[in-house]
Amino acid sequence: MRLDFDASIFSQNFLRRNARGDSPQLEISQRNSNNSITRKMNFSKLMEKELPRYPRKEVLPLSKTRVKPFDVESTLAEVTEARKCHARKYHGPDSVLYSAIYPIVSIMKALGLAPYDFTGDQLVPSNFYLLFSFVCMAIYSYCIRNVCIRFLAVKREKMILNVVETAKVLVNYLIAMYDLISVIFARKAFCRIWNALQDFDERLSQLGYPRKEVKTRIAAWVLLIVQIVVWTVINQSGMFAFNESWLFNMSYMCLYVTNASSVYKFFGMASFLGQRFHQLNQIARDNLPSRVGYKSTSVSRKTIQELHDELMVSGESLGSLYSWSLFFWLGNLSVHIISNLYLIIDWIIVTNAYSLPWPVIFNTSSWLSGYMGQLLALHLVCDYTITEANFMAVTLVEWDARVVERYPHKDTVRTTLHFLNRRLHFSAGGLFDVKLSLLCSIVGVMSTYLIILLEFPSTS
Repeated sequence: MRLDFDASIFSQNFLRRNARGDSPQLEISQRNSNNSITRKMNFSKLMEKELPRYPRKEVLPLSKTRVKPFDVESTLAEVTEARKCHARKYHGPDSVLYSAIYPIVSIMKALGLAPYDFTGDQLVPSNFYLLFSFVCMAIYSYCIRNVCIRFLAVKREKMILNVVETAKVLVNYLIAMYDLISVIFARKAFCRIWNALQDFDERLSQLGYPRKEVKTRIAAWVLLIVQIVVWTVINQSGMFAFNESWLFNMSYMCLYVTNASSVYKFFGMASFLGQRFHQLNQIARDNLPSRVGYKSTSVSRKTIQELHDELMVSGESLGSLYSWSLFFWLGNLSVHIISNLYLIIDWIIVTNAYSLPWPVIFNTSSWLSGYMGQLLALHLVCDYTITEANFMAVTLVEWDARVVERYPHKDTVRTTLHFLNRRLHFSAGGLFDVKLSLLCSIVGVMSTYLIILLEFPSTS
C-alpha cells in the first residue's frame, strides 16, 4: 500500500514538471550556471581587495633607451664556460694540431716538401702543391750548376778545400733530390699517417681527454725563430767572410735549407707520435685497477690496446717511410761535422794567431751549430718516441698483475704477450736503429776519424 502511494506521488510530480516545461537536466544546468556566476563574483571581490596592495609599474615607451645593468664577473664566468663547452676541431685545416704548426707547413709547401691539401676534413695529395716540388727541383739543379762552376774556378790555398766543398755541395744536392722524389711518391702514405693522428685525437676527445696543443704551438714558433736566426747568421757571415753576393750565397744555401726542412719535418711527425704515446701511457696508468678496494675506470683495457695498436701502425709506417732518408741524413750530417771541425782546428793550429781568418771561422762554426742541431734533433725525437711507444707493455703487464692478484681465475696475460714482442724502432736503411745510444757511437767514430785527419797535414 505504501509503495503504491509513493509511486503515485512521483508520477504526479513528474507530470506537473512536464506540464510546466521543466526537466531534471534543465535544473542541473541552471544550478551549474548559478554556481559559476557566484564564483566569478567572489573572484572579482578578491581582486578588488588584493590589487591595491601592489603598485602599478610604469611601462617605458619604446623610444626611450632601456639600460641593463652589466656585471663583469658574471659575464666573464659566462664567457669562460662558453669556451669550455666550445667543441674543438681535430680534423681539417681548422684543427688544433694544424693550426699550431701552420707557419711551418706554409714554408714546407713553398720548398716543395708538402704537396698535400685538405679535402673536407681529410688530408689528401694535392696536384697544385706538387708543382712546387717540380719547380724546386728545377731551381736546385740550376743552383748546383752555378755553384759547381764557381767552386771549380776558385783557387784556394789548400787543395783539400776544393775537394771538400765541392763534394759537400754535390752530396747535399743528391739528398735534396731524393727527399723531393720520395715526398712525391709517398704522398698517400704520409696522408694516411696524418689522418690517423686526427682520428686518434678525435677519439681521445670523445673519451674525455682532449688535446690542447699549447706546447706544440710554442715549440713550433721557437723552432721557427731559432732556424731563422741560425740561417740568417750563416748567410750574413758567409757574405762577409767570402765576399759573396746575396744571390750566390742564397743559391748555395738553398740546398742546405731544404735538407734541414726535411729533417725537421720528420722531427715534427715523430714528436707528434711520441706526444700521443705519452698521453696514452698516462691514461693507462690513471685507469690501472686498484690493489685494494674498488676503483671505477673511464677507459677500458680493450680501448687502450686498440688506441695503442693504431699509433703503432702509424709509427711503423713513418719509420718505413723515412728509413733511407734517416740513413742519408745521418751520413751527410756526420761528414759535414767532421769536415767543419777539421777545418776549424786546422786553421787554429797551423795559422798564426795574429792572422787567423776569424770571419771564416765564425761562419764555419755557424754551419757546425746547424748540423749538430739537426743530428741531435733526430736522435732525441727517435729515442723519445721509441721509449714512449714501448713503455705501454710495462703498463699492461702491471695491469695484468693487479687483475690476477685480485681475480686469479681471469687469464689476461696472454693478451699482453704480443706487446712485449712488438717494439717500435726507427731504422736507418735497416742497418741500425736511431736512438741516443747510436749518437754516442757516432761521436766516438767521428772523433777517431778527426784525429786521423789531423795527423796528416794538408798539402797545397
